[in-house]
Formats: sequence, C-alpha cells, structure tokens
Amino acid sequence: MKTHLRKTLALAALPLMLGGTRAAAQDSRIDPALSVATFDSAWSTIDRTLWDTTFNGVDWDAVRGELRPRAEAARTNDELRAVLSDMVGRLKLSHFGIIPGDVQDQLDTGGDGPNAGAPAGDAGVEQRLIDGRFVVTRVTAGSAAAAAGVKPGWVIDAVRGRSSAELLKLVSALPSAKDPRGLQLTAWGVMGGALRGHAGDTLAVRFLDAADRPVETPLVLRPTGGATTRLGNLPEITVHLDRQRVRLDDGTTVGVIRFNYWFPVMAREMDRAIDELRDTDGIVVDMRGNLGGVGFMAAGYAGHFIDRADTLGTMKTRQGAMHFAINPRRVDTQARPARPFAGPVAILTDAVSVSTAEFFAGGMQKLGRARVFGETSAGQALPSYARRLPNGDVLLHAVADFTGPGGVRWEGTGVIPDVVAPPTREALLAGGDPALDAATRWIREQKNK
Repeated sequence: MKTHLRKTLALAALPLMLGGTRAAAQDSRIDPALSVATFDSAWSTIDRTLWDTTFNGVDWDAVRGELRPRAEAARTNDELRAVLSDMVGRLKLSHFGIIPGDVQDQLDTGGDGPNAGAPAGDAGVEQRLIDGRFVVTRVTAGSAAAAAGVKPGWVIDAVRGRSSAELLKLVSALPSAKDPRGLQLTAWGVMGGALRGHAGDTLAVRFLDAADRPVETPLVLRPTGGATTRLGNLPEITVHLDRQRVRLDDGTTVGVIRFNYWFPVMAREMDRAIDELRDTDGIVVDMRGNLGGVGFMAAGYAGHFIDRADTLGTMKTRQGAMHFAINPRRVDTQARPARPFAGPVAILTDAVSVSTAEFFAGGMQKLGRARVFGETSAGQALPSYARRLPNGDVLLHAVADFTGPGGVRWEGTGVIPDVVAPPTREALLAGGDPALDAATRWIREQKNK
C-alpha cells in the first residue's frame, strides 16, 4: 500500500501559482459531458475506496445528488474544480484535494525558461516560519546559498521579486493554513517551491542578516543532490539522505540520519547509514521536513532499533486490516551477522513531518524505543493515492485509516514530542539547533547513567 499526503502535490503547486518558476496555465473551457465524467469519476473513486463506509458522517449519495448538476453546469475547468473541491471538502479529512492537470504537468517538467530541460536545481536553503517570518534553518554545504554566505538565522525577506510578507498573506488565506501547523506546512511548501527551479537559473533573493540588514544576492541554482524517483501519478521527486557522526565535548558520539522521503530508492542508503553509525553511543533520526512515502518502510526501518517481533501500527482499508510488522534486522548490508542498534534513539519532528514520518516517530515513541524532540508533527497520517481524472486533473484521496500501537491515532493530533524544542532565530544565529541539541544532551545523559 502506498502512503502519501495531500501536501506533496497541493503545496508543491502553490509556488507556481504564487510566483514560482511559471504561472499556471489560463483557465480553459470544458465540455459538459467531460465535466460530468470527471465528477462521476472522482465521486465514485471515493465511494469505492474510502475505508470509512459512514463517510465521516456525510451522506455521500446526497452530496452527489446536490453537486452533480453544478458540475454539469460548469463551463470552465476552474468552475469544475470548485465543485470538486467542495465535494471532497465535505468529508473534513486530510489527504483529499484536486490538483489542476496543468500544474501537475509543470511539476513534471519544471516549467519554461532559459534552462528548461536542465536538471532540477535549488538554492540549498531549508526554512521555517518562525514568529511570522521565513527564517533559514539550514544551509546545504556546497550549495548556492552557502557560496553566497547565507547563514542559519537569516530571514528570507523577498524572493523572485515578491516580498515574503506578501506571500505569507496569500498563504494565510488558504484553507490548508487554517490552523498553526497547517500554516507552517503550507508556508514551508510555498517558500520551498519559490527557492527551486532548474540548475543554472539565477534566483533573486533578499535576505536580512543577523542585524536585520538587507542582503541582496543572486543565487545561481545548483543541481539538487540525491536520487530521483516516481510513484504512481506523482511527479518526479528528488530524495536525499544525509548522515553524520557528531562527537560531543565529553567524547560521546552521536549518529544523525536525515532524509526527506520514505521511498524504496533510498532503502539501501538508509540501511548503510545504520551500518556506518552502529558503533555510536546514540542515534538521532531527524524527521523534520520528511514528507512521508511508502508506509511499510517505517516498520522495516524500525527493525534496525527493536530486537523483538512487534507491530508499528495497523492500516485499515475496505478490504481489511494490515499490520506493520517489525522484524528485527539480523544482518547488515554486507550480509554479515548483526543485531538491532541497542543504544538510545531520538527522533526529531516538526509540522513538516508528515504521514510515514509520523508512523515511524509515533510508533517508536509509543513502543518506548525512542524519545521524540522538537515540535508536534503535521497530523496528516492517512494513507492515500493520487488518481488522474478524465479532464487531466489529479484527485488525491485517502484510502485507509492508520492506528499506532495500542490504537493511538496521529491523524489530526500529530505526534506530540516528549521534549518540546522549537527553533528560535536567536538559537540559529548562535549556531544552535534546539531540537537536535536537546536530543544529543539526552543521549549523553543516557550514556553517563
């Protein structure tokens, strides 16, 4: 079963519509017969696949009777999308949305421009919305931002000729930004998309440095590192993994593993990272900014840390229940005998930890095998699919419910950290990372007990 999230496409589309690499195509006329066929396809897909046969308390047949005539009366794709969005919105569940087909195509091609056809490129900046401003939280070594001297704690004040305050105002009006975590996730997606393009593109960005002085710098985007993959109707996605060994002042060693998606193309690297860090005093798995992926991979990865047969959670579909069984890893990537890592494990989360990242963090926490640091995760923990509709748009729809050990649910609530440690601009400017710093202190304490 594939797991994904509404955000992956919906938020990726927003930068294109709000000042990204290319504006969305102008609205087009649509034949009434195609409108009805598209509506019927979307309605029947949900009717056939939604695990909850009560439709979250909604009379699904009545919704069809009310909205189908409006779909038939639609004369443009935009009018039809409004009807479809109304329909899926009645369910009041995450992982449901309508992505315009032209936006989907732009996500696949990267848009027009002098470097169209070049590999994907980015500025090498991670950012989060902190106290109402887009603050740089991480600068990738060797990136355009690193070459320009950008530092964590700087504020992104404008990008592509549009002020960040203007972007934030637009973001705040979106339905996905109706609550604080939704605002964080949506803002992250919009700004992240604005900082991407093709390798070789020159991106105009205005930063505010540590003293809030404006720093205008053109960033020549460099190829996005990592591997590329495609899953179903989703656009091509770049996945990457970083690992490092940190030595604390008392000699404690901590392995830090960070990756952005749970996709099979990364499985070998994920396993190698454990092999390389198996001799450390503790391991931190950084799930901040991890957007989910293939759900069963979370159970497989948990086998690197749990030395007993157990279950990370249960997925319920119309067809029945599937258990995310944890099988302890008994060999390493070289087929040599090994045991699961027995030292302390810390997991970092924030509002951009979504879906499979929540299965892993919450399950490990509930089983008592890991301590979670940072901020509450997104609370978007429903497995879902992306399906092409007759008019070319994409329907994102949840197909299963998920409960963790003991029946705990993270949909809506998110994974609540054991130690709340949100990022602050002051800490970032001083070279700190509150969540990671708290996790490494805890690992040192466990070693010295």
